[in-house]
Amino acid sequence: MHKPIKYFERALSIAADGAWQLYRLANKAIPENPSFTPNWSDKPLLKSYQKSKPPLGWPRETDSLCPRCIPEIRKQILEGKQDYGILLDGKTG
Repeated sequence: MHKPIKYFERALSIAADGAWQLYRLANKAIPENPSFTPNWSDKPLLKSYQKSKPPLGWPRETDSLCPRCIPEIRKQILEGKQDYGILLDGKTG
């Protein structure tokens, strides 16, 4: 037969799981506040679950600095009109 402490630990674990499930249900019922909109932006800031992470790998592609500039320069490099060194030394954004 198991020691009585094992039964106590099991009961405590079940109680903690039940409390966690109740907390999750109560948290879903609370309405979410709207995002903060800074003075310099016309759109609100993204919530943490709405943000995306950049893809990892090589070569890394970063379009967040300038939505138009980086793709245009990348296209010029692939067409042979620009040298790839502009990405390393120049300010492409």
